Amino acid sequence: MRQSHRIESLSLKGIGVFEHTHFDFPPPESAERDTEKAEIHIFTGPNGCGKSTVLYALAAIFDSRTLDPLIKNRFVSDSSCVGFNFASANGVYTLGEQREKDGEYALISSDGGLRYYGDGKFKTLTECYSCHYDKFARFNKNPFTFAAFAYSGSRSLQGQFRVNAIVDINDSPFDKALSFESTCRASLLAQWIANNITKAALSKLDNSAEEVKYYQFALHKIADFIFEICEISIEFKLHRNPLAVAFLLDGCEISFDSLPEGLKSIIHWVSDLALRLEDIPFIEEREIFSQPIILFLDEVDIHLHPKWQRRILPAIQKLLPNAQVFVSTHSPFVVGSLEDAWVYRLPDPQRHILRDASVPEEIVPTESGAGKSIQLILEEVFDVGERFDVETEKLLASFKLARNDYLQNPADDTALMSLADRLRARGEELEIIIEMELRQIARRLSK
Repeated sequence: MRQSHRIESLSLKGIGVFEHTHFDFPPPESAERDTEKAEIHIFTGPNGCGKSTVLYALAAIFDSRTLDPLIKNRFVSDSSCVGFNFASANGVYTLGEQREKDGEYALISSDGGLRYYGDGKFKTLTECYSCHYDKFARFNKNPFTFAAFAYSGSRSLQGQFRVNAIVDINDSPFDKALSFESTCRASLLAQWIANNITKAALSKLDNSAEEVKYYQFALHKIADFIFEICEISIEFKLHRNPLAVAFLLDGCEISFDSLPEGLKSIIHWVSDLALRLEDIPFIEEREIFSQPIILFLDEVDIHLHPKWQRRILPAIQKLLPNAQVFVSTHSPFVVGSLEDAWVYRLPDPQRHILRDASVPEEIVPTESGAGKSIQLILEEVFDVGERFDVETEKLLASFKLARNDYLQNPADDTALMSLADRLRARGEELEIIIEMELRQIARRLSK
């Protein structure tokens, strides 16, 4: 059964480039027959179209304090607001007083920044998801039914993976969990990896096979996840003197700083996610990556080779079967990598036609591009019809004009053949295209 804790819709009014825009987030069309894959929503569009703004607005549903500067700076006025529907609960947050639907919403929280209003159902949500959770309290009254996390693909960890000692991690699993920019913490990740390696070794000495399996589980899942994307075998190793975490890539030891940027980016967010999930008391016991979560990934394709871009979302979909995942991307390889996801194409604000802001603009999702060529996805989703570099496209345009002129007046083919020769000299693919064009011209003139 697919998790019930999912974001169902979002409305942005006077937020960044969005005058009045509404998103519906339907479950995947295969939801009834396929429960083993994450639900994925992909935002794409030109620079400045508001992809990150949408992710910040979504994440701020769950944590106003961490997201306050990120989303509040995008409010155009005091009347700007974000409306949402989550787990059948309605809510809105704004800088000013909520005047719409008076009597239907009640003020839930206000910490001097954003004000949150909601119906009765939303009150239980804010109480459940709290950044003030005390992991060391003897009794935690409410186990968590879900959790939410946010990461930025453009941020990767820096610094040595060194630890001073094998000690328990005291930080809350919710600390900056939705900050995007600073969600990951290198020292804590190194500590967590070192702790798990050490505890697994001690359990092995005690002949406790179950505990060995428990402490190795997350690290093995991370290694499997990385192999699916990068086709690189990775192992985590702990040096004893000095204490430091190292990595074995296909059997060769390498420091974290020497890893490829794309690999560092993947390791940093998936390891941080595992660290946090291990520490959260969920209402249902199951393996950590199968817990119901909401995940926000900004610029998921940053630093990744096209081969890795094609594999990142299918790997996430498999790793997190009960997750609702929202990602932003500029990559046609990412958009075309899944058969069961929704794509939201955000309009270019520079070309956007003026419209009635009192009526919300609906961003209608389309099915992802599995089964479509990259060229077709470029044309349909990214408005990129060109196949070649800019100079070659100019020559092709000139060739087509010369072709049309020659067909109208076939007396002189000098300009046409000169352009044909220049294009054929640029490569085998262009040579084939030009030869086909010239044969078509010959057939048309022979008629």
